[in-house]
Amino acid sequence: MKHSIISTIFFTVLVIFLTSCENLENTVEYVKSDNFVMYTDIEYSEVALEDRENETESVISKHFTYALNGTRIELLIDGKTVKSLDYYYTPDVDAISVADFDFDGYEDIFIPYESPSDYGTYYSYIPDKNSFSENSELNSVGRIMTVSENDTLIEDQSDDTTKRTFEYQWLNNKLMAVKKTETYKSSENEKILTDVYSFDKNGIEYLIGTTENTT
Repeated sequence: MKHSIISTIFFTVLVIFLTSCENLENTVEYVKSDNFVMYTDIEYSEVALEDRENETESVISKHFTYALNGTRIELLIDGKTVKSLDYYYTPDVDAISVADFDFDGYEDIFIPYESPSDYGTYYSYIPDKNSFSENSELNSVGRIMTVSENDTLIEDQSDDTTKRTFEYQWLNNKLMAVKKTETYKSSENEKILTDVYSFDKNGIEYLIGTTENTT
Protein backbone atom coordinates (compact mmCIF):
# COMPACT_ATOMS: atom_id res chain seq x y z
CA MET A 1 0.00 0.00 0.00
CA LYS A 2 2.77 2.39 1.01
CA HIS A 3 4.74 1.49 -2.12
CA SER A 4 1.63 2.21 -4.26
CA ILE A 5 1.18 5.70 -2.76
CA ILE A 6 4.84 6.56 -3.36
CA SER A 7 4.56 5.40 -6.98
CA THR A 8 1.46 7.52 -7.52
CA ILE A 9 3.15 10.64 -6.11
CA PHE A 10 6.26 10.06 -8.26
CA PHE A 11 4.14 9.63 -11.42
CA THR A 12 2.19 12.83 -10.68
CA VAL A 13 5.36 14.88 -10.17
CA LEU A 14 6.82 13.45 -13.40
CA VAL A 15 3.73 14.46 -15.41
CA ILE A 16 3.81 18.00 -14.01
CA PHE A 17 7.52 18.31 -14.85
CA LEU A 18 7.09 17.08 -18.43
CA THR A 19 4.09 19.37 -18.96
CA SER A 20 6.10 22.33 -17.73
CA CYS A 21 8.93 21.53 -20.16
CA GLU A 22 6.45 21.32 -23.04
CA ASN A 23 4.94 24.72 -22.15
CA LEU A 24 8.43 26.22 -21.95
CA GLU A 25 9.29 24.98 -25.44
CA ASN A 26 6.08 26.49 -26.78
CA THR A 27 6.94 29.93 -25.40
CA VAL A 28 10.54 30.20 -26.61
CA GLU A 29 9.58 32.73 -29.30
CA TYR A 30 7.57 34.87 -26.89
CA VAL A 31 8.88 37.86 -25.00
CA LYS A 32 9.45 36.98 -21.36
CA SER A 33 7.65 39.39 -19.04
CA ASP A 34 10.44 39.33 -16.45
CA ASN A 35 12.83 40.94 -18.94
CA PHE A 36 10.50 43.36 -20.70
CA VAL A 37 8.09 46.03 -19.53
CA MET A 38 4.83 45.52 -21.42
CA TYR A 39 2.74 48.41 -22.66
CA THR A 40 -0.56 48.96 -24.49
CA ASP A 41 -2.89 46.13 -25.55
CA ILE A 42 -4.88 46.92 -28.69
CA GLU A 43 -7.23 44.60 -30.57
CA TYR A 44 -7.09 44.35 -34.36
CA SER A 45 -10.17 43.00 -36.11
CA GLU A 46 -9.77 41.22 -39.41
CA VAL A 47 -12.26 39.51 -41.71
CA ALA A 48 -11.17 36.07 -42.93
CA LEU A 49 -12.85 33.42 -45.07
CA GLU A 50 -13.76 30.54 -42.79
CA ASP A 51 -15.35 28.36 -45.45
CA ARG A 52 -14.13 29.14 -48.97
CA GLU A 53 -16.68 26.85 -50.59
CA ASN A 54 -19.64 28.63 -48.98
CA GLU A 55 -17.76 31.94 -48.58
CA THR A 56 -18.91 32.40 -45.01
CA GLU A 57 -16.92 35.02 -43.12
CA SER A 58 -15.69 35.08 -39.55
CA VAL A 59 -14.05 37.88 -37.62
CA ILE A 60 -10.55 37.23 -36.31
CA SER A 61 -9.05 39.42 -33.60
CA LYS A 62 -5.36 40.06 -33.02
CA HIS A 63 -3.80 41.90 -30.10
CA PHE A 64 -0.98 44.40 -30.56
CA THR A 65 1.35 45.20 -27.68
CA TYR A 66 4.84 46.58 -27.44
CA ALA A 67 7.52 45.88 -24.87
CA LEU A 68 10.58 47.85 -23.81
CA ASN A 69 13.80 46.38 -22.46
CA GLY A 70 16.54 48.99 -22.23
CA THR A 71 17.43 49.97 -25.79
CA ARG A 72 15.26 47.32 -27.46
CA ILE A 73 11.60 47.60 -28.41
CA GLU A 74 9.62 44.50 -29.33
CA LEU A 75 6.40 44.84 -31.34
CA LEU A 76 4.14 41.88 -30.62
CA ILE A 77 1.01 40.41 -32.17
CA ASP A 78 -0.88 38.01 -29.89
CA GLY A 79 2.14 37.96 -27.58
CA LYS A 80 4.59 36.91 -30.28
CA THR A 81 7.36 39.24 -31.49
CA VAL A 82 6.90 40.27 -35.12
CA LYS A 83 9.37 43.17 -35.15
CA SER A 84 12.42 43.85 -32.99
CA LEU A 85 13.98 47.34 -32.96
CA ASP A 86 17.37 48.05 -31.43
CA TYR A 87 18.59 51.55 -30.59
CA TYR A 88 21.76 53.05 -29.13
CA TYR A 89 19.59 54.90 -26.59
CA THR A 90 16.61 54.06 -24.42
CA PRO A 91 13.47 55.47 -26.11
CA ASP A 92 11.32 57.77 -23.98
CA VAL A 93 8.20 55.73 -23.24
CA ASP A 94 6.17 58.91 -22.65
CA ALA A 95 6.98 60.06 -26.19
CA ILE A 96 5.97 56.80 -27.87
CA SER A 97 2.57 57.15 -29.53
CA VAL A 98 0.16 54.50 -30.83
CA ALA A 99 -2.69 55.41 -33.19
CA ASP A 100 -4.07 54.61 -36.64
CA PHE A 101 -1.95 57.23 -38.36
CA ASP A 102 -2.57 55.94 -41.89
CA PHE A 103 -6.32 55.32 -41.39
CA ASP A 104 -6.27 51.71 -42.59
CA GLY A 105 -8.02 50.32 -39.51
CA TYR A 106 -4.84 49.14 -37.75
CA GLU A 107 -2.92 50.88 -35.00
CA ASP A 108 0.57 52.09 -35.89
CA ILE A 109 3.40 53.24 -33.65
CA PHE A 110 5.64 56.32 -33.48
CA ILE A 111 9.00 55.81 -31.77
CA PRO A 112 10.90 59.00 -30.85
CA TYR A 113 14.53 59.88 -31.40
CA GLU A 114 16.74 60.40 -28.40
CA SER A 115 16.59 64.20 -28.86
CA PRO A 116 14.45 66.00 -29.68
CA SER A 117 11.84 63.40 -28.80
CA ASP A 118 9.08 65.03 -30.87
CA TYR A 119 10.95 63.73 -33.94
CA GLY A 120 11.03 60.02 -34.67
CA THR A 121 10.05 57.11 -36.90
CA TYR A 122 6.61 55.76 -37.79
CA TYR A 123 5.98 52.04 -38.21
CA SER A 124 2.72 50.87 -39.77
CA TYR A 125 1.16 47.45 -39.31
CA ILE A 126 1.09 45.37 -42.52
CA PRO A 127 -1.65 42.73 -42.07
CA ASP A 128 -0.57 40.60 -45.06
CA LYS A 129 2.88 40.21 -43.49
CA ASN A 130 1.66 40.30 -39.89
CA SER A 131 4.50 42.69 -39.16
CA PHE A 132 5.44 46.38 -39.06
CA SER A 133 7.31 48.46 -41.64
CA GLU A 134 8.53 52.04 -41.75
CA ASN A 135 5.93 54.35 -43.32
CA SER A 136 7.70 56.64 -45.79
CA GLU A 137 4.79 59.08 -46.07
CA LEU A 138 4.50 59.57 -42.32
CA ASN A 139 8.26 59.71 -42.01
CA SER A 140 8.40 62.49 -44.59
CA VAL A 141 6.95 64.60 -41.76
CA GLY A 142 8.94 62.74 -39.14
CA ARG A 143 7.37 64.46 -36.14
CA ILE A 144 4.76 63.27 -33.70
CA MET A 145 1.23 63.92 -34.94
CA THR A 146 -2.21 63.44 -33.44
CA VAL A 147 -5.35 62.14 -35.13
CA SER A 148 -8.15 64.70 -35.33
CA GLU A 149 -11.90 64.11 -35.34
CA ASN A 150 -11.91 65.09 -39.03
CA ASP A 151 -9.67 62.18 -40.04
CA THR A 152 -6.67 64.43 -40.47
CA LEU A 153 -3.30 64.47 -38.73
CA ILE A 154 -2.22 67.48 -36.69
CA GLU A 155 1.42 68.45 -36.22
CA ASP A 156 2.31 71.04 -33.58
CA GLN A 157 5.24 73.32 -34.46
CA SER A 158 4.61 75.99 -31.83
CA ASP A 159 7.48 78.08 -30.47
CA ASP A 160 7.87 80.77 -27.81
CA THR A 161 6.06 83.44 -29.83
CA THR A 162 3.69 81.57 -32.13
CA LYS A 163 1.19 78.77 -31.75
CA ARG A 164 1.58 76.94 -35.05
CA THR A 165 -0.11 73.78 -36.32
CA PHE A 166 -0.05 71.92 -39.62
CA GLU A 167 -2.94 69.74 -40.76
CA TYR A 168 -2.36 66.78 -43.08
CA GLN A 169 -4.76 64.64 -45.06
CA TRP A 170 -4.36 61.34 -46.89
CA LEU A 171 -5.08 61.78 -50.60
CA ASN A 172 -4.51 58.82 -52.95
CA ASN A 173 -2.18 57.18 -50.42
CA LYS A 174 -0.14 60.38 -50.17
CA LEU A 175 0.09 62.48 -47.02
CA MET A 176 -0.55 66.08 -48.03
CA ALA A 177 -0.43 69.29 -46.01
CA VAL A 178 -3.81 71.00 -46.36
CA LYS A 179 -3.80 73.73 -43.72
CA LYS A 180 -1.49 75.77 -41.50
CA THR A 181 -2.66 77.94 -38.61
CA GLU A 182 -0.55 80.51 -36.78
CA THR A 183 -1.68 82.48 -33.72
CA TYR A 184 0.58 85.26 -32.46
CA LYS A 185 0.69 88.73 -30.90
CA SER A 186 0.93 91.59 -33.36
CA SER A 187 4.09 93.67 -32.97
CA GLU A 188 2.14 96.76 -34.08
CA ASN A 189 -0.82 96.87 -31.72
CA GLU A 190 -0.33 93.90 -29.33
CA LYS A 191 -3.51 92.25 -30.62
CA ILE A 192 -3.74 88.47 -30.91
CA LEU A 193 -4.06 87.46 -34.55
CA THR A 194 -4.59 84.14 -36.29
CA ASP A 195 -3.40 83.51 -39.85
CA VAL A 196 -4.82 80.58 -41.79
CA TYR A 197 -2.96 79.17 -44.79
CA SER A 198 -3.95 76.61 -47.37
CA PHE A 199 -1.78 74.54 -49.70
CA ASP A 200 -2.05 73.95 -53.44
CA LYS A 201 -1.44 70.59 -55.11
CA ASN A 202 2.28 71.35 -55.28
CA GLY A 203 2.52 71.93 -51.55
CA ILE A 204 2.87 75.70 -51.86
CA GLU A 205 1.16 77.57 -49.03
CA TYR A 206 -0.88 80.75 -49.41
CA LEU A 207 -2.67 82.96 -46.92
CA ILE A 208 -6.45 82.68 -47.03
CA GLY A 209 -7.32 84.95 -44.10
CA THR A 210 -6.39 86.66 -40.84
CA THR A 211 -8.70 87.02 -37.85
CA GLU A 212 -8.39 88.97 -34.64
CA ASN A 213 -9.01 87.12 -31.40
CA THR A 214 -11.44 89.03 -29.22
CA THR A 215 -11.00 86.90 -26.08
